[in-house]
Amino acid sequence: MPTKKTGLMGFLLRQASKNDSPVVESESFLLIETQAFVFQRRVTVDKRWHDFCCSEGMTKQRADRFMQRPKDTLAKWLSTILPVAILVLVGLFAVTVIRDYGRASEADRQALLEKGNVLIRALESGSRVGMGMRMHHVQQQALLEEMAGQPGVLWFAVTNAQGIIVLHSNPNMVGRPLYTPDEMKQLKPEENARWRLMDNTGNEPALEVYRLFQPMSASWRHGMHNMPRCSNEGAPLGEAQQVIFIAVDASDLVATQAGEKRNTLIIIFALATVLLASVLSFFWYRRYLRSRQLLQDEMKRKEKLVALGHLAAGVAHEIRNPLSSIKGLAKYFAERAPAGGEAHQLAQVMAKEADRLNRVVSELLELVKPTHLALQTVDLNTLINHSLQLVSQDANSREIQLRFTANDTLPQIQADPDRLTQVLLNLYLNAIQAIGQHGVISVVANESGAGVKISVTDSGKGIAADQLEAIFTPYFTTKAEGTGLGLAVVHNIVEQHGGTIQVASQEGKGATFTLWLPVNITHKDPQG
Repeated sequence: MPTKKTGLMGFLLRQASKNDSPVVESESFLLIETQAFVFQRRVTVDKRWHDFCCSEGMTKQRADRFMQRPKDTLAKWLSTILPVAILVLVGLFAVTVIRDYGRASEADRQALLEKGNVLIRALESGSRVGMGMRMHHVQQQALLEEMAGQPGVLWFAVTNAQGIIVLHSNPNMVGRPLYTPDEMKQLKPEENARWRLMDNTGNEPALEVYRLFQPMSASWRHGMHNMPRCSNEGAPLGEAQQVIFIAVDASDLVATQAGEKRNTLIIIFALATVLLASVLSFFWYRRYLRSRQLLQDEMKRKEKLVALGHLAAGVAHEIRNPLSSIKGLAKYFAERAPAGGEAHQLAQVMAKEADRLNRVVSELLELVKPTHLALQTVDLNTLINHSLQLVSQDANSREIQLRFTANDTLPQIQADPDRLTQVLLNLYLNAIQAIGQHGVISVVANESGAGVKISVTDSGKGIAADQLEAIFTPYFTTKAEGTGLGLAVVHNIVEQHGGTIQVASQEGKGATFTLWLPVNITHKDPQG
């Protein structure tokens, strides 16, 4: 029959059997489990590259830096110069296209205009010869009809200043108005030929060339100045100011213009496509760099967790077991010291500090230990209400209002309710400590993409801008009695759920912590 342990040793054994302080877990198992969890997410090193580094007498870290530097430099150079170069090239090409636009059609138009000028001068020359030979009106009409038979010529017409046709390649048109007096004023015929495109000549587009009809040129009139007047000087071609019109076939010109427009649209579309592809590629590349930087930061964080895993195992072994004995001794002396005496108070302080130190060790183990999630369907409205009830007494004692309105459209998610409650409690307690007295803590939950977004906002003193980036770093704290592990644990739990957590704050204006959690844990954060 086992003997009953008495005295101090028996008290310590009884305290240990009561498990007042958690017994340390297997340090070796914790370390192995942590390392396996972290190394599953690390990028494995190529053995051949490692062998090459060893053969060259170069450490792996030095070789990685040596190989990474040129790549990073080239990537930064390309990300800055390449978009600018593409924009410059696209701009130059666009200027070239705009400058060359219309050259072919302009050449065709000039050819038609020159053709019309030649025919008009030929008609004027024929008219001068006819006037010298006393050519009658019928013969002039025949000359006009014959010249209208040239290839590409649609019709000839000579009108007076009021637009009435005097001569026409179609005799039936003589005497009819070609244009009204107002239209003649708008045409403004001059000695130099003018032109315009016509689309009302049957089904064939035409280029109309016109100018003042002057069969008696200045030199010819000067040579005839001293000759006696003849009875036919008042023939129709010389009576008053007349205008000659010639319509030439512009089908080729219209086809050229249509081809230019089509080709220009194709080129513009191609340029827009190239420009859009360049812009998208640029943003895709910048996003790739951001994702790569996030992965590198995540890998560094995992490496820190490995180091913390070693530290946690050592702390658990070297501190936690002796801590149970210290706490047991403190309780032993507290039970034997007079109540209210100095010895009794000192023993209680020892026990309290032992509990605080044990809590630090527990938080450290919680941070580095792989999180095994007990996933189940969670109603976030119920979970948030429950978590707020847990801190309601503390908040009421400080006159802090807790605000949350249930969202009936909020979908249920797959999560570990205990872990999520732990996350929210950490945020609530931090908010209560930041507010102190008299304030408001608001919780808002909404659907966001393939997940839900939970925002916890407080009216506390806020967080300085230079502290925001380090807020989730282990052992970073702004509180005198804080351990700096609470938000690191929160970040770890949210990450294990496949979500993200962000903080926004202005000093003196409170802070807002925003959680994004997927509906199904297999979904990834859309912002990543």
